[in-house]
Amino acid sequence: MPNSENLQATDDFIIATAADGAQVGVTLHGGHVCSWRTPDGVERLFMSPLNSWLSDSAIRGGIPVIFPQFASEGPLPKHGFARTSAWTLLESSRQIDGSGSIRLGLADSAKTRLVFPHAFALELRVQFSGEALHTELKVTNNGDQPFEFTCALHTYLNADIADAAVYGLDGYRYRDSVDKRRIKIADEEVLHIAREVDRVYFAVDKPITLGGRKQSVIATQTGFADTVVWNPWENGCEQIADLKLDSYRHFVCVEAASVEHPITLAPHAVWSGAQNLECVLIT
Repeated sequence: MPNSENLQATDDFIIATAADGAQVGVTLHGGHVCSWRTPDGVERLFMSPLNSWLSDSAIRGGIPVIFPQFASEGPLPKHGFARTSAWTLLESSRQIDGSGSIRLGLADSAKTRLVFPHAFALELRVQFSGEALHTELKVTNNGDQPFEFTCALHTYLNADIADAAVYGLDGYRYRDSVDKRRIKIADEEVLHIAREVDRVYFAVDKPITLGGRKQSVIATQTGFADTVVWNPWENGCEQIADLKLDSYRHFVCVEAASVEHPITLAPHAVWSGAQNLECVLIT
């Protein structure tokens, strides 16, 4: 597993393997996917080597679960509390088709109700085999009043930034957080990461591809309305304590998210959003 000296620092780390050798590692701290290896043994997710693994700290890299607030756009701590909460293992198994499956759960508690006074249940479903990883977040309102939330699967994809290019965003309206949160229309067929990028693309309904010299990752999503693309570049890494100064060279975040329009969930209703990632060899 990647950065094994870091992953072994917790007692709640779970590894599941598909019949074809694909492998995923998750930790109950934050309900966090920390590793995704395809059958060729290649690690597809970036994890910072500077993670502290403390119970009150968020994990940097992998796939953090953002709920019930994206970023600092509300009264809650940045990115909400799901990514620092203790989740429960619901299932770790191999399916009939040979794919690996992990299910994690999180319910409201006295601690969460201090900042988010609602009865809820989260379920993170992870299924994988071959070159694909499917991650789904399900939110249930167990209370008698509606509530609103924003959310994301904050996916850090391993990438060589010198070769990385993002395809499929041309024509979408987006908010550029690097440029005073201005709303713009994407007019480039290929987004090359050559500087800090922090954008929320709205109403994304087509696949997004993170291309590299040898392999590409195609990201599709359902339920989530928006897509976030982020790389802090060197100036951003300088301000993030749990990233090395050169970490920006090794990842691009392509996140399935619902940001622009908060989701209103009726009493006893269920919402779900999913991101599917597929690695494609470039020949």
